[in-house]
Amino acid sequence: MLRALRESGAGDIESALRELADRVAEVVPSCVGVSLSVAHGGLTFTLASSSTDAARLDAVQYLVGGPCVGTASENVEIELGDLLDEDRWQRFAVSAAAAGVRSTLSLPLVVAGVGPGSVNLYAADEHAFVDAREALRDVVGAGVDVAVTNADLSFRTRDAAAAAPHNLRELDLVEQAVGYLMASERIDAEQARGRLAEAAERAGIDLVAVARTLVGDG
Repeated sequence: MLRALRESGAGDIESALRELADRVAEVVPSCVGVSLSVAHGGLTFTLASSSTDAARLDAVQYLVGGPCVGTASENVEIELGDLLDEDRWQRFAVSAAAAGVRSTLSLPLVVAGVGPGSVNLYAADEHAFVDAREALRDVVGAGVDVAVTNADLSFRTRDAAAAAPHNLRELDLVEQAVGYLMASERIDAEQARGRLAEAAERAGIDLVAVARTLVGDG
């Protein structure tokens, strides 16, 4: 299925990924989102996502770690059967569960011209992918070369990522996320805000959405 991304532009990538999400949902009905991540220049970016929720969960992993980063950078398949029992990436697990996701599967692939990447599947049911991994490998085409002509698109100029808090509620969410990062990463407020902004840019979503997901606000 990801061969459909060959020689396509950014808009076509989004369309192809939504079609892929529909194909995945035929195998795993509780799958609620799919994203395509690439590792480039020592960082992992979201190249495309089928939903804002999937991009938000990618962004959280860019802050605190998670399977999409592990798969994209290490070229290994990672399944989290029940996020409520997850020990390695507890903050991601809490954020994902608050967003209604109970299991994930990240499958490795290669994005030609960029480097290693992953297809990340998010499901509402625990152990949703246990008996479907082989079928999903066929659907996704994990492990094959995928050439994307515009894969070097500028992640850092996405309009969505530039959005700032517009009211006190949104500002409070951002400050909660800043406080969490300060405490967990032992960094100062300026560094924490920079980390949040960078994660938003890498996922192609706005700052408030990242903060809301990180603090488990839905």
